[in-house]
Amino acid sequence: MRIRRGARIVLLDQDDRILMIQHRYDGVIVVPGSPVRELFWVTPGGGLAEGEDFRQAARRELLEETGLTDVEWGPCVWTLDGEVQWGGEPVHVHERHFLARFRGTEVISRAHLEPEERQGITGHRWWSLAELVAAEATETLRPLGLPGLLADLLAAGERLPDEPRALYA
Repeated sequence: MRIRRGARIVLLDQDDRILMIQHRYDGVIVVPGSPVRELFWVTPGGGLAEGEDFRQAARRELLEETGLTDVEWGPCVWTLDGEVQWGGEPVHVHERHFLARFRGTEVISRAHLEPEERQGITGHRWWSLAELVAAEATETLRPLGLPGLLADLLAAGERLPDEPRALYA
């Protein structure tokens, strides 16, 4: 079974809002038992390029998907493993989610998106925890259980766990 390694960013601003990217669902990736609406929200990130480690991929993906560079990088806070169908083929997904803080005033840019990303990414939004909780019933948010995961991170403050929390697709 093919393995896809990915890096995602849990990017928080000075008000503890998380940046989410809205995508149009193209049907290529299917997570058994986890239906997705036509439009869904995920944290910035994507697959590792040849020769990259997870942290390098996170930095590259954040630049590509947002244009943001003025961030303080923290530890890997979550790992996600699971089996998906990717283009009809079974794939094991392994992702690392890195905490980062945005302290700048830069505007989010689409200038660095790959051509296929330009069609799939439909927007960006900073969400408060309360907004995520309220949206969970009407929006598709990934990773699953994001409001609770974010609440735990915010409650931990500077005392983050030594090991990342394991999530499952």
